[in-house]
Amino acid sequence: MASSLVAIETVCSASVQTGHCADQTGVRASPAARTFESSRLSFYEVPLVCPAAPQIGCGSASKPLLLELERSDVVSQAWLNRAGTIMAIVWSEPSKPRQRSKAVKAVLKERGMAAKELTGDAKEQAVKDFQSGSDWYRGTDVDRLSEEEAGVIANRWIGKFREKIVLTDETAKVLQEAFTGQLKRQLTGKISREEAREEMLKIARQQLEEKDVAVLLEAFGSGFRPKN
Repeated sequence: MASSLVAIETVCSASVQTGHCADQTGVRASPAARTFESSRLSFYEVPLVCPAAPQIGCGSASKPLLLELERSDVVSQAWLNRAGTIMAIVWSEPSKPRQRSKAVKAVLKERGMAAKELTGDAKEQAVKDFQSGSDWYRGTDVDRLSEEEAGVIANRWIGKFREKIVLTDETAKVLQEAFTGQLKRQLTGKISREEAREEMLKIARQQLEEKDVAVLLEAFGSGFRPKN
């Protein structure tokens, strides 16, 4: 569990870049609005599954990638599926294959990420899913995945806390809701990890006796992550 939560901290507290992108970045279009010629679509297998919630993609890790891609003149739109396993790119109409390949490779290299382009039947299936499915996220819209992730992490922490100290259901609920709120702010780039830690510690001290806070600090540290 400790190594898992460390991984969560490492991957999901990645710095979140902001920026303005064309074509209404951040708007989750309806499937009908995602109908493009197959020649303008490319799909890549990407390692963007959230360690804390493996059923969804990691918003804080994917957001800067999608935004950076959309800053390229050859990319019209960049999307991630809900599972965090496939990235879709809609190329600008005048772009050429060599320009497209160069743009993707440059962004992936900058982020130290490997991605495999889908071809043949795999691409055909991805096209169908992209054009008919609703669970695709673009740009800042992946913040919704981060918000989901925050709830999963907070719930896990409360479960670990209850192994160390006695919490009433009411107090556990208050802490979980408060921690979820702070984690949402952190994972969507509104506050830093250090600021989130400070706020969560403040909340814990408002809800718990000092002896219980001391137990948590001993076991989890000021950030409420299990010590190695």
